Amino acid sequence: MLCILFLGLPFTGLASAPSEKDWSALANDIDALRKSKKIPGLAATIVADGKQQWAAGYGFADNNREVPITPDTPFWIASITKTFVGLAYLHLEKNEKLDFDELAADTPNFTGLCDWLSGTTIPFANGLNCKAPITIRHILHHQVNDKPGTQFMYNPIMYSRLSRHLEHKFGEGVTRVEGRHNFLGQTIDRYILEPANMTRTVSSMWDRSKMDVFFDLADGFKVDNKGNKQKMRRPDKHIAGGAGVVSTVNDMAKYDIAISTGKVVSGTVRAKLLKPATFNNGQLSPYGYGWYFQCYKGQKLMWHSGWDPEAGYSSLHLRLLDQNIAFIVLANGEGVWWKNPLNMAGVERSDFALLFLNHVLGEKLAEKSSSECFAN
Repeated sequence: MLCILFLGLPFTGLASAPSEKDWSALANDIDALRKSKKIPGLAATIVADGKQQWAAGYGFADNNREVPITPDTPFWIASITKTFVGLAYLHLEKNEKLDFDELAADTPNFTGLCDWLSGTTIPFANGLNCKAPITIRHILHHQVNDKPGTQFMYNPIMYSRLSRHLEHKFGEGVTRVEGRHNFLGQTIDRYILEPANMTRTVSSMWDRSKMDVFFDLADGFKVDNKGNKQKMRRPDKHIAGGAGVVSTVNDMAKYDIAISTGKVVSGTVRAKLLKPATFNNGQLSPYGYGWYFQCYKGQKLMWHSGWDPEAGYSSLHLRLLDQNIAFIVLANGEGVWWKNPLNMAGVERSDFALLFLNHVLGEKLAEKSSSECFAN
């Protein structure tokens, strides 16, 4: 089952701008890759120069293969939620509601969680020193492990403490952070979803005003090597920081457009969001405020992926900053996910990302280091 929409005019402003026919070829390649990855259903879209240019739905949203995927089908976007959280925090900082140099330990129960994590064999515990002055900035940049601010290591457990941080400061206290539309969810609504008119997106599964999105959510699946599907439990989580947002590719296109056109970013927020963070020594990190950054074929990439094996979803939001073009994929299987290392950005290891990059960039361009790419 394939549903394709061509929106607007062919791309402009690229050295070798793909035509509408080229996107039809990409659509076929995406479906072939979906099938090879045994993904039950997938939706994808392309945004360029502030306009949604193409969108498609593939496969089915349910176990009985009765509900086809369309660009308006909601998916659990998993860790792409971190991009919303990072932007929400930037708005709070801009409005002088908080200071990123606040100590995470000032949030009740943070030290207990940190001590527990550091005593486990979970990879995110490697080098974690709970007595070190870990700040909110360190968490937002995934610079928590070892000496804070000195290296990057993806740490979603620490990121998921951010809802407690905000609930302690502005909400009803950390004991009230779960099971309700908490302050973090409300902040994302105010600064992102409402300005971007994202009516098919919920910032937490507890937003009662958008229950239609919850009920329309594509079922998540675990699929074995033989293609046998197991329907997974439906997510019912509050937004903690690491995950919680449900959206469609049409709404994610609105999100991307709102970023590129300045509708949800401006001034200092835009300046901080669209470039990588730095370490204590001034060197560039591969991450900042909820986004990965890297240089590929001389091009600036900004991206995040999502993967939830317990619920059966995976996702990708990839932006080419210089070309102002983005590719977004949401799936109700795990096949979009790849084994990205915890200490670096490697989106070119993603088969879906590479498929898109090859269609857009074509022949190999001059290689550059990340410091050269993001020098300006």
